[in-house]
Amino acid sequence: MLIDFLKPILENPFFVKYGLAGLFLNAVFASIVPFPIVVTSTALLLNGQNPAMVFIVLSIGSVIGGLFTYYIGYDGGKVYKILKKTHREEEHQKSGAWINKYGWSIIFALSWVPILTEIVTVIAGVKKYNFKKFAISMSIARVASAFAMVYFGNMFLQSIKA
Repeated sequence: MLIDFLKPILENPFFVKYGLAGLFLNAVFASIVPFPIVVTSTALLLNGQNPAMVFIVLSIGSVIGGLFTYYIGYDGGKVYKILKKTHREEEHQKSGAWINKYGWSIIFALSWVPILTEIVTVIAGVKKYNFKKFAISMSIARVASAFAMVYFGNMFLQSIKA
């Protein structure tokens, strides 16, 4: 069955071995290096972990990771310098203009898109976007995203187990 095929793939990742602590670290580090959080959360659900605990740990780790990347940008850290090398200056001007024009709504929307969420949080920090607005919009989006990952991941696992 499909579950027999997926089980070795989902149980293999590094973070799964450490349970909820691994999920927390995965969620925090995914803001810096895009590790697949959905694989870790789904594997934990497959192993019988409580969905509410997976949601809580995933939400907290993801929000902390977002705050960390904001700080990296705010501080003018190396991550921004790396991003700057991979994109032309006009793209950085454009992204800064989007943050200034659309503010929290662009932060909220891009917090649902893997990889772009990390870039937008760094840019928000670089542009020194209002921290309170940033934290609220990013947190709401990441908590909602964590809920969707756990809810639909659990639904998927229930459907293939049946």
